[in-house]
Amino acid sequence: MAIIGRGAFGEVRVCREKETGEIVAVKKMKKDEMFKKNQIMHVRAEKEILKLSKSRWIVGLRYSFQDDSYLYLVMDYSIGGDFMSLLMKKDILNEEESKFYTAELVLAVEAVHNLNCIHRDIKPDNLLIDRNGHIQLSDFGLSKQSVNTYYYNNHFLG
Repeated sequence: MAIIGRGAFGEVRVCREKETGEIVAVKKMKKDEMFKKNQIMHVRAEKEILKLSKSRWIVGLRYSFQDDSYLYLVMDYSIGGDFMSLLMKKDILNEEESKFYTAELVLAVEAVHNLNCIHRDIKPDNLLIDRNGHIQLSDFGLSKQSVNTYYYNNHFLG
């Protein structure tokens, strides 16, 4: 099916599951490129974070698998595309839209922090729009999981 994104190790395609007929996004990553660039831990981190999350603000991972050459992540498909495409289409967001998406981004970042994780690559391309017009964070390849829960448990507030 159609390619909807390209990254450092591969591509993301829109596909249809054979058994259910549902539309999904499949991220196909070249293993040899991951090894060459010493990025195995980043890919593992992305998979683990997506697997841990049950948040509506983070794109859902359905399952993963691999063959000799590729690692595949099968994720929910966000029919609204990415936020960059929305910005290019609309050119300027009105005040109401700006407030809406800013509030949703805060909730998405909070969901990531609740997983003791820091995303480290938040940009319009990594914000997806679901069927209801809400954002979801994607692409956790540069994220870090924290072992220090001090910040995330809001102890700094008091």
